[in-house]
Amino acid sequence: MASLIELRDILRRHQRASLLGLSLESHSELGAVEAMMRVWEQKGRVRRSAPAADACGGCGGCTKGCPPGQIVFEWLGD
Repeated sequence: MASLIELRDILRRHQRASLLGLSLESHSELGAVEAMMRVWEQKGRVRRSAPAADACGGCGGCTKGCPPGQIVFEWLGD
């Protein structure tokens, strides 16, 4: 499982990545990655956003919510 620092470095490198992408690249479970991303969100370093409409096949404004793996995180900086 990746550490907070490893996930930070992955997201810094990509600037924007899905939860699934972070999970695959870090060889960590979705739930663990999401919990660690919450820590970075609370510190104000990461923002959670919806995927682009073409990423999920929808309009980008659905009310059902995105499947967990499609949640996108954006690195805001140090």
